[in-house]
Amino acid sequence: SVNFNNLFFFSFLSITEFNVSCRYRGVFHVEKNGRYSLTRTEAVELCRALNSTLATLEQLVKAHEAGFETCRYGFIVGHIVIPRISPYHLCAANHTGIYKLSANTTGRYDAYCYNTTETRDKACEPIERLDTSLLSNQSEIVIDNADGSRYNADGTRHSGDSSSSGVDDENVGSGSTHDTTPVDTSIRRSSPSYYGSVSPVSHLPDHSSGG
Repeated sequence: SVNFNNLFFFSFLSITEFNVSCRYRGVFHVEKNGRYSLTRTEAVELCRALNSTLATLEQLVKAHEAGFETCRYGFIVGHIVIPRISPYHLCAANHTGIYKLSANTTGRYDAYCYNTTETRDKACEPIERLDTSLLSNQSEIVIDNADGSRYNADGTRHSGDSSSSGVDDENVGSGSTHDTTPVDTSIRRSSPSYYGSVSPVSHLPDHSSGG
């Protein structure tokens, strides 16, 4: 016989967290439950659920010109990329510009989405809701925003602590899980942008999420 108490209990454990960045000319970075857990199909799905589309290279170039950089490989249409402005040895192998992953791989990465209605150079207002009907995974969803606010998919404020899956973004490189050399966090800690501090500094890198 099935123990319904266990089923009920486990349903509470399945929370999916999406970390979203500020939008730069409409383009933003999304990661699911920490980095590199989306297939290309899931990346397309997720952007659609966030009222967006998977960004094109042209859209990402415009965002990059407006100041957008990350240390994360993510899907765009036709490519897997990292937008870089300042060189750093753990991010895109010290390259700047739009760094493309050369391997035509079917691996898991993050996503770069594009919202056509967001025309400003930079916008950090929180995304407050998401269309769960467009996602194949129907667990409880929490949206972690660049400003630190957290929302449930239906637009209500989420109460509860953030999971430690959102690793301090710049402290983990874009390749090996062993790339945990800290950057000068004193500068980044004071920056309100998502890439300054994705989560409280007390969170240690999660070595289980591979690259």
